[in-house]
Amino acid sequence: MKYFGTVKSFDTDKGHGEIKPETGGNDIRFETSAILWDKSIAPTVGQRLSYDVGHASDRQPCAVNLQTI
Repeated sequence: MKYFGTVKSFDTDKGHGEIKPETGGNDIRFETSAILWDKSIAPTVGQRLSYDVGHASDRQPCAVNLQTI
């Protein structure tokens, strides 16, 4: 199921950030590896994305399959 949200933060040095879901609720983390476009183009704060929800190695939810809209 696709979800939509906006980039709340992204740390280019650490390679991870957070998305604020459009449906509300807790922010969801993502890593550079989840980006499906050219990884040399970093996501920007306020950018609208679609994503799926997966689980990180610590079993916490995370955004995967990030795409620009």
